[in-house]
Amino acid sequence: MTEPGQLDVQKAEYGYRVVASAAASAASAPAVAPAAVTTPATAETSVAAAATAPAATAAPADAAVGAPEKPASEPAAAPAVADEKNVIEDILYAKLPGDRIQITLKMAKPPVEPNAFTITNPARISLDFPKTRVGLAKKSLAVKEAAVTSVTAIEADDRSRIVLSLIKPVAYSTNIEGNNFVLTVEAPVTAIAGAVEPKTTHFASTHKAAKYSLKAIDFRRGPQGDGKIIINLSDPAVGIDIREQAGEIMVDFLNTSVPSDLQRRLDVVDFATPVQTVDTYPQGKNTRMIITPKGKYEQLAYQTGNVFTISVKPVIEKPDEKKVDEFGYSGEKLSLNFQNIDVRAALQVLADFTGLNFVVSDTVRGSLTLRLKDVPWDQALDLIVDSKNLAVRRKGNVLTVAPAAEVAAKEKANLEATKAVIELEPLVSELIQINYAKAEDIATLIKSIKPVGSATALEHPVFGSSATGTTTQIATSSNTLLSPRGQVTVDARTNSILIQDTPGKIREVRKLIAQLDQPVRQVMIESRLVEATDNFSKSLGARFGVKYTSAHTSGRSGAGSGTVSDSSSIVNAGTMTSNANGLNVNLPSGGIGNSPAGSIGLTFAKLGANGGLLNLELSALEQEGKGKLISSPRIITANQKQARIEQGQEQVYTQSVLGVGSVITKKATLKLEVTPQITPDDRINLDVNITKDSFTNAVAGTLNVKEIKTQVLLDNGETVVIGGIYEQDKNDTVTKVPFFGDIPLLGWLFKGKEVKDNKTELLIFLTPRILSENLSLR
Repeated sequence: MTEPGQLDVQKAEYGYRVVASAAASAASAPAVAPAAVTTPATAETSVAAAATAPAATAAPADAAVGAPEKPASEPAAAPAVADEKNVIEDILYAKLPGDRIQITLKMAKPPVEPNAFTITNPARISLDFPKTRVGLAKKSLAVKEAAVTSVTAIEADDRSRIVLSLIKPVAYSTNIEGNNFVLTVEAPVTAIAGAVEPKTTHFASTHKAAKYSLKAIDFRRGPQGDGKIIINLSDPAVGIDIREQAGEIMVDFLNTSVPSDLQRRLDVVDFATPVQTVDTYPQGKNTRMIITPKGKYEQLAYQTGNVFTISVKPVIEKPDEKKVDEFGYSGEKLSLNFQNIDVRAALQVLADFTGLNFVVSDTVRGSLTLRLKDVPWDQALDLIVDSKNLAVRRKGNVLTVAPAAEVAAKEKANLEATKAVIELEPLVSELIQINYAKAEDIATLIKSIKPVGSATALEHPVFGSSATGTTTQIATSSNTLLSPRGQVTVDARTNSILIQDTPGKIREVRKLIAQLDQPVRQVMIESRLVEATDNFSKSLGARFGVKYTSAHTSGRSGAGSGTVSDSSSIVNAGTMTSNANGLNVNLPSGGIGNSPAGSIGLTFAKLGANGGLLNLELSALEQEGKGKLISSPRIITANQKQARIEQGQEQVYTQSVLGVGSVITKKATLKLEVTPQITPDDRINLDVNITKDSFTNAVAGTLNVKEIKTQVLLDNGETVVIGGIYEQDKNDTVTKVPFFGDIPLLGWLFKGKEVKDNKTELLIFLTPRILSENLSLR
């Protein structure tokens, strides 16, 4: 803190211009209350220096105030316009002893106590001032001191929010002093592992004893795959505590009840967000909500009026989260303006700006002139060292700067010394047990080269010639993971490898084996083949004709059921003609499959003087059938390993070629071949080949083949139709006597008709499931 009339200038050396605070002198304006004037820091640090005298200057405090003096007895003027809204006029900050930061919000009227809440990831402190607007031209103030990185003012919905971005969660305290709201942020404290309790976030105030309730609970999916739990409160003053415990987000609504229809579990897995379930239930006089997330996430909670929202956003890890420009630089931007400045002094400026430790060789000399504006600091460092033929080496947060020739000579000497140590260092042998992988595969990876000779059987290095297992040594052209003197021997009996090399190399190999020797994940693949049939057939036909006798004494007529294949029994005498059936039109129903058609026969006698017989037979058959055949092969296999399951029939038949007979066998099988690949996000990529064959009865050895071969990417436990075949066989056949068959109504005596409509549909379903280590389905 600075006293009235003093100016706090920090980092003035090498041209920094950072003015923390200024105050009017009591001597120059005794009747005016002390006022603080500050120049807010910007997101960029401007560094300017003259070659001869780099310094920082500050205007006199009297000029900074800029307000005319008034007698102490003169009353303050009343505001010209009565406005209910308060105004945030300025934001000041000052560094206090003990690495504390004091943030002062200057307002037009005395402020009210805001609603305050904190967030642990990312670390933030938020203050909501009702009926307050932001009167600042610049909404963000970069602090970069102690635990505070920046202060941001936001105005929305008749209120203003002040957000303090922190490097880590810290304690804070607030105080109202006249028209100023003062917030003091404590120093960041290094946490002791295992000694920190779960961080609790407090919303609103918790001292009220009123009874509140939850009105509604809703869930929505955000545009970036985030899950939003939206809670409607009966009152904005509901006390809310949020904490993370055992991988779950626990929210306690203090002094709040929940209706019975809201006491339930929301299963929101299908929304594809990190949130899996949301459980709400009463706990004493409070209401507890447990949010179960999955994977890596970050949660943000905020309140607008009676609506409280918890947003859970997935965190997508990237190999390098730093923003890198097109030239490969990712440092914070700065501006430099120097004339004839010493190289060592320029490096000191970069050390102060970055906070890193610089070690500069005594041989670094010279001066340079440069003017850089808005460039990354690491690019500025490259420009400085390149202009003076220097080299930079970084270890942790320490950067060493020395002439390039000196650095090269030192590194060469270190390499030669290391090589000499490796060549003279004694070799040690170590037996490493391989648990899940094959020892031969691990040995091949350690060698990282192709063998140049066949495997040679050797005496076991530990158990000698009495060992029951076999030991092999593979000759190789070179070793990359081992030293030139190192070698690997595989013991197939115990699935172990024996390494002989320097201790340092053996440590590296052990670390590599620990990463490679992991249990392979397994997948169960269930395939379901559903074949549905719908058959319809109809057949209609007729036969009629005249039968004569050679002698006839009396006429009779008769009728009977069945067929007219032999109607001679209904006449008394005479012999039948050579046409025993006596049919002139013979178009009966042929039946369907192995099912004969039903028929009815009529015989009419005494036709003319000779007493002939008129025979008529009608036959018809209609058949309808529906069927459903389900085949469900299942198989378990390791990740990236092909699996196959097969079931079917095998028929043997003979075949003659050029008079030579031979026996041939053919299989009709239901077969599933699959190769799964588990992705890092627990999805499954499948190479699938499914075949369903069946024998036909028409020709021996003829197969009906149905096969699908594809690649598909599925979620764990997801069921999908990967393919299907739909067949429809529709036939309409009419057999008739020309001309007579076209006569209306009477034409049915001269024709037969057969109608077939057969439908077959085959659907193939696939469901992969990842098995956990205890072989339970995930």
